[in-house]
Amino acid sequence: MKLENLRQDKGIQHEIDLVPGTKYCVTRQTGAGIEIPAQRTNVLCQKPQGGWRIVHAYNKLNDATVPAQTPIPRKDVIIDSMAKSTIYSALDLRDGFYQILMRESDVPLTAVSTPSGMLWEWLVMP
Repeated sequence: MKLENLRQDKGIQHEIDLVPGTKYCVTRQTGAGIEIPAQRTNVLCQKPQGGWRIVHAYNKLNDATVPAQTPIPRKDVIIDSMAKSTIYSALDLRDGFYQILMRESDVPLTAVSTPSGMLWEWLVMP
């Protein structure tokens, strides 16, 4: 699937900015000389309710990424800013995920492999 086939681009793309001069490996070569994206480790973690969740280990990518410069807003500040509001809405969490497209040049950084050997890349922010 290509980025053009996804939901309408709302002008916002998630960008992964690497620290200048970092030695982060974006691709690796196979024995046949074919370059493929570097793969992340997948781990299964048990949910508190008893189900299972797949987790992709992006530790090395996180270490090579420029930290976000925008602080996460505090909950009490957000609630105070809503004090004079009269109309509220709730997000539909089912459709609220996977809305922000990845910058096309950063898609290979998100590659994960499955136990069957398939390679998947995130086209939207995971």
